[in-house]
Amino acid sequence: MSSRTTPNLGPRDRVFPAPVRIRAPMEIRRFGGAENEIREVGGADIEIRRVRRSDVAAIAEIYAYYVRETVISLEEVPPSATDMEARIAAIVARFPWYVADDDGTVVGYAYAGPHKERAAYRWAVDVTVYLAPDMHQRGIGRALYTALFPELQRMGFRRAVAGITLPNEKSVGIHEAFGFTPIGVYHHAGYKCGRWYDVGYWQRSLGDDSPPEEPLRPELGEGWS
Repeated sequence: MSSRTTPNLGPRDRVFPAPVRIRAPMEIRRFGGAENEIREVGGADIEIRRVRRSDVAAIAEIYAYYVRETVISLEEVPPSATDMEARIAAIVARFPWYVADDDGTVVGYAYAGPHKERAAYRWAVDVTVYLAPDMHQRGIGRALYTALFPELQRMGFRRAVAGITLPNEKSVGIHEAFGFTPIGVYHHAGYKCGRWYDVGYWQRSLGDDSPPEEPLRPELGEGWS
């Protein structure tokens, strides 16, 4: 495997070395490597780490809320834990997936997935973040993305895309805080809860436009092979 050099990135795109202290908006501290990253979020110790197979049920429960109660997800039937396990297994074979662990309880997660399946899209990823309903406004989403984006850069991806059911000011806010800019809207793209919804798309750079190398594979968390 050839060596990979870090591209010349703008301020929002730089890979943060560890340890690092950022304010976004609460003080977050990062220690150690990818498997055991501790960040202090809003006064509580939250571990940002790679997803483990034992996290599947908690992730399925968090996501089910957004399927049943909101239009943030345009799915209509929540996936079972078994279905979620299969989804995660497919993702972590190619992309990073991080969870926020609050003293043994998963309270949020963020991951990347393929933007499109056709081969020439393989340097672009879709990203998403979900939090337990009672864990918003604590800096956890920012901590998850602060782990995810440097990992995507290290792996050699060049563009990240986020799709957002509109309106959703909080989701737009966090993505724009991480350097995403709006690129378009699919009007009346989804019908749920008795009405049509627009879906907006935001994009950010993860690197320059030089000819790319093949994306690297992610490190795996406990229980995946």
